[in-house]
Amino acid sequence: MDARLRLLWITPELPRRGVSAARARWWELLRRIAARHDVTLLTFLDPGDRDALGELPPGLAAIHHVAREPHVPDDPFALLPATVRGGFSNPALARAIAERLAAGAYDLLQLEFTELMHLLPATSLPVLLTVHQLGFAQHLPAWRAAGSRWPDGPKAAFRHLRDLEWELWAVRQASHVAVMSPEDAARLRRFLPDLPLSVSPVGVDTATFAPPAEAPPPTTDLLFHGNFGHPPNVDAVRFLAREVLPRLTRPVTTRVLGQGPAPHLGPSVEWIGAVPDVRPHLAAARVYVAPVRFGTGMRGKVLEALAMARPVVTTSVGAEGLGASHGRELLVADSAAELAAAIDTLLADPARAAALGRAGRQLVRRRFDWDAIASDHEALYAATLQAGPAHAATRSGLPGAAAWRALGPPVTLAAGIAGVAARGLGRYGRTLLPGLA
Repeated sequence: MDARLRLLWITPELPRRGVSAARARWWELLRRIAARHDVTLLTFLDPGDRDALGELPPGLAAIHHVAREPHVPDDPFALLPATVRGGFSNPALARAIAERLAAGAYDLLQLEFTELMHLLPATSLPVLLTVHQLGFAQHLPAWRAAGSRWPDGPKAAFRHLRDLEWELWAVRQASHVAVMSPEDAARLRRFLPDLPLSVSPVGVDTATFAPPAEAPPPTTDLLFHGNFGHPPNVDAVRFLAREVLPRLTRPVTTRVLGQGPAPHLGPSVEWIGAVPDVRPHLAAARVYVAPVRFGTGMRGKVLEALAMARPVVTTSVGAEGLGASHGRELLVADSAAELAAAIDTLLADPARAAALGRAGRQLVRRRFDWDAIASDHEALYAATLQAGPAHAATRSGLPGAAAWRALGPPVTLAAGIAGVAARGLGRYGRTLLPGLA
């Protein structure tokens, strides 16, 4: 695109490297896109990020931030996903977006996370919505990973249908949608086959994340790193410690790095916690293991390990979005026994492990370099502009809400659950019978 656009970016957290894949993505893209377009950033700020405001990428036209304060939403029918209730329901956030739209002249609005869509007022701007995770695709796999206990099954099914309803509503409001992986595109198109969407993957800075000229001596056999405020990462390391490591045929050392509270892992795992730079730890690990059992989008941690030419063992979920081949760029295994066998194989065969690492780095250099992903945003912006103004609209509540409320909390909650279940089952019915009205 030749024209220099006036873009309003809205992010749910401060763009920042080294904390999570989503926040690193925003930082890397903004650094590159701000060189081509005039980018105004509106970001919601948590107290722990205030000191990092000076670390934002250079070249932004303007920066606005709004403190994210605790807020308990009015949600008697339990229609809000937990992620919305927990951090994105404060009316102050909606006011900040409305004020920014009224104060500036923009060509396009880029909104990150479906959780923010309900905060967007009616606007004449085209809206590009980036979907990093699909909550509806996580609850049932998370329930199965936790042991498929019956009392939790109905709750997981309700959360699945509730998040499905929310996320399908959110993506329909946007002019164009970007998802992280072909797998997520397929999940949405199952229900919305005509949804205008593109795949814009997570990337990695392959110049920064590169193997050292001289390989350091290994300091650990296995390594995993991640943000442990994210439930799939907590489950992954517990699964590794409790079910995978005991099946290995040799004693190993295992280290875990990351932000957030330390999961209880037992004596078989060394918890390091947050580190200023993960690269020395990656370079000194014999095998990188990512036994992620649920989640959507892409795993930035796996991309970083591949870029460092580390041999990677991961699951089908961990490999989503990569387009990698098992046995060529990484090893894919899903059960505890299969993961243990894959790890044993690489620890016993350093030459094969090294070849796998080299092929993995070649893969990410070809497909996942940030420069290429940022350049592809030109096509995303062109498609969004061509689609025209967004369809942003307030979500409709439960019919007869006032009457239901008068009957008290247990009845309103039951009514909300019944409504979500009926609508959700209807959606599944329409995917099975496309002609169903």
